Amino acid sequence: MRHIIYIFNAIFAVVLALQLVGCDDGHVDDPVYVNTEDSYNVQITGTFQSLNTWTGSYIVVAACFNEESEYSLIQKVLPAASTDSTTEVLTLSGVPTNSKTVEIALVNTLRKRIATLYSYEIPENQRYSDTIKIDVETLNVGMFGTINQLIFQGTGTNCSRCHASARAAADLDLSADNAYHNLVGKKATKDSTKTRVVPGDADSSFLYKVITEGDENVGYSHPGLFADEKYAPFLDIIKAWINGGAKE
Repeated sequence: MRHIIYIFNAIFAVVLALQLVGCDDGHVDDPVYVNTEDSYNVQITGTFQSLNTWTGSYIVVAACFNEESEYSLIQKVLPAASTDSTTEVLTLSGVPTNSKTVEIALVNTLRKRIATLYSYEIPENQRYSDTIKIDVETLNVGMFGTINQLIFQGTGTNCSRCHASARAAADLDLSADNAYHNLVGKKATKDSTKTRVVPGDADSSFLYKVITEGDENVGYSHPGLFADEKYAPFLDIIKAWINGGAKE
């Protein structure tokens, strides 16, 4: 009997020693997380241009939405860039399966979507995958690029419908490739004493006056363009862009 007890104690001592070595050697396996039936991961890869031009209270994010709300279900802010172009790999974890789109979007501080810069509709059969991988390639997500795409070229505002080509209204060509250089530092055709965009000074910029209150002296105004709730935030965005130096 005493012999059996001795063997048992010896075995117990060996097992305890092995456990102590396992703890002391510093190696602890990373926990393995698996998605539940109602969530998954999304990995987004892309090169984002002019992200460093943003000022004001709006941010560019990678986010998921459904058609029931303008507020993101889950989002991750694109990291601030010190260069004109940055390549990022972003992972959204725990994405709910009721998400319908993955977007690069402009949102306010309450996570409400202001504008979509890129959208990927999630197929039904992918909503139960472990990880969905999306390559958005190269996107201009800069402040002026967003204004140009969604306001000057936007189908809802139709600025370039009248302000494009050699016969542009007020001699202001706002076509995609010409808008910036025809605005910043250029004299207004309707009032040559004023400048269309004065970097750093929205209140002195003819463009900002035209889209907010108009100008009685020249009978020229477009404040109604931003009456739609969808475009109203862009009054603040354009003002912030100008006051921030009107960067391209």
